[in-house]
Amino acid sequence: MKIVSYETRVAKMHKPGDEDQQLRLAKNYVKALRLRFKKASRLDEKLEIGQAVKQAESVLRKLRLNIFDLEDMLVQRTH
Repeated sequence: MKIVSYETRVAKMHKPGDEDQQLRLAKNYVKALRLRFKKASRLDEKLEIGQAVKQAESVLRKLRLNIFDLEDMLVQRTH
């Protein structure tokens, strides 16, 4: 299962406001994976999805920690 990395999400940001959109998308992705994890019936499926949840949560955490720096970077790009 491929997770959208932090670097990929940052690369998709071009103007102020994009950081909020990526944060929202990452949050929704984690929610969707958690739901998939709950609905999974097989152990191997749960293990794979569980790893994906951990990776996606890590990306989300990094986005949240760096949100102000990302916003400043995008404001700098537009000026």
